[in-house]
Amino acid sequence: MIKNILSVLIFLFSVFFIYFVGSSYFSDNQKIKVKKKRDAIISNLKNNSNELPFLINDTDNIVNFNTGFENKNNITKRSFWKLFKKND
Repeated sequence: MIKNILSVLIFLFSVFFIYFVGSSYFSDNQKIKVKKKRDAIISNLKNNSNELPFLINDTDNIVNFNTGFENKNNITKRSFWKLFKKND
């Protein structure tokens, strides 16, 4: 009997909790607050992006990319089975 009453109370509390959280989350006041915050963030980003300095590229002809394909003649043949042979 007590378990049934307790389970019904827990169920009712969870339903009321979900209802109140959902109603406050989807309310018009919350939507207005979110829109104001997003507008403030966008305006801050626009203001701060105009103040960023422009950096000049000074890395021309400094970094050489090594592909590893220049030395085609130095390929060594490897065999797994040769590892088992005795070195005489």
